[in-house]
Amino acid sequence: MPVRVIVHDRQTFTLLGVRAVFEPERDIEIAGETRSARHLVSLVREHGPDVVLIGLPLSDLDVLELVRRVLEAGRPPVPGVVVMAAPKYEGSLLDALRAGVRGVAGKESPPSELVRTVRAVAAGGAVLTATMTGHLLDWAARVPVASGVRASVVAALSGRERRVLELVSRGLSDAEVAAELHVSTATVRSHMHHVTAKLGMSGRTQVVAFAYRQGLMVEESARGA
Repeated sequence: MPVRVIVHDRQTFTLLGVRAVFEPERDIEIAGETRSARHLVSLVREHGPDVVLIGLPLSDLDVLELVRRVLEAGRPPVPGVVVMAAPKYEGSLLDALRAGVRGVAGKESPPSELVRTVRAVAAGGAVLTATMTGHLLDWAARVPVASGVRASVVAALSGRERRVLELVSRGLSDAEVAAELHVSTATVRSHMHHVTAKLGMSGRTQVVAFAYRQGLMVEESARGA
């Protein structure tokens, strides 16, 4: 039986490119494709694919929430999720890996890398292509390290901002954080915007990584025990 793949990307051109890559491969079949992240979940539930291929960036859901929905919608055995992304979306890739993604391929990588990644994930493996491994390592090296700035970092965040950061660091989506704190998702996003601005960072994943490396989440967990 061929590996059945469902593909999501917000750009039609990318969907056409992926189809062109897989058409010569007799052991891979595209079972569905969509430009809508929300429609992707319905396709997964309907077709029960072996692999779900998701292109970043997303337009209507964050990657953590989308991957979770895909994994919940899949029939047993759960489909393997592969993410395709350009290098500038490394932060989203780390979120995706935390959510359960099994493969990462760069949109600028050779088509053969994408084919190998899909085959390996369908067989139960986990793959970071050589191209994306390099990008992720470069990104990790840019995350600020723990240092003497810790006291000023803690002082810069309000109690509510630290609470939001703690919940986000546990892997909760904006909607889940909002439900936990009884506020709107817009309020949660506003808090995270303030956190990233105060810490001088460019995105959610950098902030979460920084919090763990500073030991802030350990403190919060101990305080709540």
